Amino acid sequence: MSVPFSNTHLRVPRGFGTILEGLAREVLRDQPEDIPKYAAQYFDTLLTQREDSGIDPAEWAAKLEDRFYNNHAFKATGPSPEKEPSAKMTISK
Repeated sequence: MSVPFSNTHLRVPRGFGTILEGLAREVLRDQPEDIPKYAAQYFDTLLTQREDSGIDPAEWAAKLEDRFYNNHAFKATGPSPEKEPSAKMTISK
């Protein structure tokens, strides 16, 4: 059964778009044969880096997005990285 219209507004979680842009960039750069497997490895690597460094790239990306609209996002207390998370990831094929 389909609904021809809906007034439901879906929101993309903050920082999620940036994470997907990073995946898209790496897929275009590396041109993998199996994209779903590559994406799983990409997100596993991202998770490992988050656990090792204590910096959540999605949260950091959300703060960067907020900074465009509201510069107070970076004044919040909490763990602050010395530098931005690296954009380039090495994924074993």
